[in-house]
Amino acid sequence: MTIPKKEYEALHDKYLRACAELENTKKRLEKERIDSVKYANDSLLLEFLPILDNLEIAEKHIKEAKDFKAVQEGVDMIQLQMQNFLKDIGVERIKTVGEKFDPNQHEIVEVDESVKEGDGFIAEELKPGYRINGRLLRPALVKIGNGKNLGS
Repeated sequence: MTIPKKEYEALHDKYLRACAELENTKKRLEKERIDSVKYANDSLLLEFLPILDNLEIAEKHIKEAKDFKAVQEGVDMIQLQMQNFLKDIGVERIKTVGEKFDPNQHEIVEVDESVKEGDGFIAEELKPGYRINGRLLRPALVKIGNGKNLGS
């Protein structure tokens, strides 16, 4: 059984149009995916900008400051604003001082031989570590007691 030429040409034309439409859809979806990744942080940055604005205002006031207590209060408010921002997006600071060393969330930078009690416990935080939604973002850099019993 043969298909008449006109019907064949009509089917072939539909096939070519469907292929072209599929290609256009693929290109459109790829562009949307790229744009989605490119602009994914827009809302996050919009929440962050007021913190940056306040930091710039504080910097201006520091240069003209006569009342350093007011400057300190302003900086403390900005730090609290930053901590709340991080908490709202799922970022939490890793506990350190007084905690047992955990290689999954702490990185030893220094061992304090003078600390005999609290062996393997964190004596000082040198740089804070953070988790985002429970996953390690950056380990805390810490100083520990003499470290002889880390494996226990």
